[in-house]
Amino acid sequence: MRCAIYLRVSSDMQESNYSLAAQTGELNRYAEQQNWKIIGEFKDVESGGKLNKKGLNSMLDLVEEGHIDVVLCIDQDRLSRLDTVAWEYLKSTLRENNVKIAEPGNVTDLADEDQEFISDIKNLIARREKKSIVKRMMRGKRQRMREGKPWGKAPIGYIYDKANERFVIDDDWAWVIPTIDKLYLEEQLGMNAIANRLNEVSRTPAGKLWNETLVYRRLVSKAFHGVMEKTFSNGEVITIEDIYPPLRTKETYERIQREREKRGKIFKVTSRRRENLHILRRTLLMCAHCGRKLQLHQNGKYENPRYYIKHGRTMKLNDETVCEISINTVRLDHNIINALKEILMDEELAMNYVNLQVDNEEVNELQASFKNVTESLNSNQEKMDKLLDLYLDGTFSKDQLSKRQESLENEVHQLKAVKDGIESKLNMYRNQEWNYDMLLEYLEIAEGFDTELSSTEQANLLGDLFPEARVYEDKLILIGALEGGAPVELEIPVDEDPFKNHFSKQPWFKEKYRGNIR
Repeated sequence: MRCAIYLRVSSDMQESNYSLAAQTGELNRYAEQQNWKIIGEFKDVESGGKLNKKGLNSMLDLVEEGHIDVVLCIDQDRLSRLDTVAWEYLKSTLRENNVKIAEPGNVTDLADEDQEFISDIKNLIARREKKSIVKRMMRGKRQRMREGKPWGKAPIGYIYDKANERFVIDDDWAWVIPTIDKLYLEEQLGMNAIANRLNEVSRTPAGKLWNETLVYRRLVSKAFHGVMEKTFSNGEVITIEDIYPPLRTKETYERIQREREKRGKIFKVTSRRRENLHILRRTLLMCAHCGRKLQLHQNGKYENPRYYIKHGRTMKLNDETVCEISINTVRLDHNIINALKEILMDEELAMNYVNLQVDNEEVNELQASFKNVTESLNSNQEKMDKLLDLYLDGTFSKDQLSKRQESLENEVHQLKAVKDGIESKLNMYRNQEWNYDMLLEYLEIAEGFDTELSSTEQANLLGDLFPEARVYEDKLILIGALEGGAPVELEIPVDEDPFKNHFSKQPWFKEKYRGNIR
């Protein structure tokens, strides 16, 4: 039998501590005892929960080329702690190429249903063990902070000195915070104007453009006057003083917060209408029933406005019915705020709003959507190719040609964005990159959404995170996109209409319409 030896540890520390060497020695001895021909050794120093690993990919290439009969590992959890979708993909690759999984003393033939079932149980146990490891790791991080020791990614302007276990100032980026403070306090610029000024000098360390949200996060962060503060999923908040060398004083931080409050009060006096900006004002609302754009209508007085999501005008659909969706936002505003708070608080609560458990059904749906979008894209491309012929035949005038071409180009652009997003999400599922940590990273800027932001800041931030939403009668789907285009969708429930049947209970209503009341 042609044998591939697969070795994995989850950290550099394990690698240097002898674990890889121990695995190598034992597996080589076992292969020799079985008279197996060793084709190669493949190793990874990464989490078993990720499918996309260099060593594993190299080994699977040889599997698909027909060069391997058996994969030998010290324990199956070295090969996989994958979720259902990725595990099924790995199994099918091995099974279709007649490759067995071996551990010292045991060989699993995936073509045998009973043996495959036992292998599935092992993978499930490995996944549960991985969750336990993560919980222990978070307990360790909490304890580390209680002892006054730092952890986590360094904020802009700092780097972590591993040798001395402390944060030090990064001279290349130490200018950013003093510049933001000066522009905000001395030149009285707003956050968007500050972002524009920063972009004239440099992009962020990650190569992104500065925006209003990134500036806001630096203005409200306590890290830059030395404080590390973390909120854990169990609700515990731990604060450590003097962790970072200060890039601003505590007095400057407090002055910034007073200035933010002051600007908010001035805003209320000088622009009451804008101060009452609804949190969905910067989000494009699309009707899930008819596909048309919805509008946010404001009723009532400036100081106490009421908002309704509805169509601007009544329009019949193809089946002669009328889409008359109309939702008082009092039925969903608090649910949006609760969703952001609960997602940031706990993974189990987050599952109420976003699907973090990937299964075959969802992957199949994404693949079907990808196929449909690709077909629509190809169809629109063919229509664009035929436009010139229609113009030359006299079917279209020049103006008609121009309008039709512009319309199709817009559709093609939108379809390409959708296609790229679906493809990106499928890749994330395959590579085990879609998880709670990634969602936290995307939404961490919404910390303090309901307590620290004015209504205008809330609308701008929500619009940045979720530029589009699909509206149903009973729910709202907020749609954002990760870097790379993969969509993030939060399902926000719409409460029962508190005014439903209200008028029908009034005496004047019964008198006027009693013939129609059942």
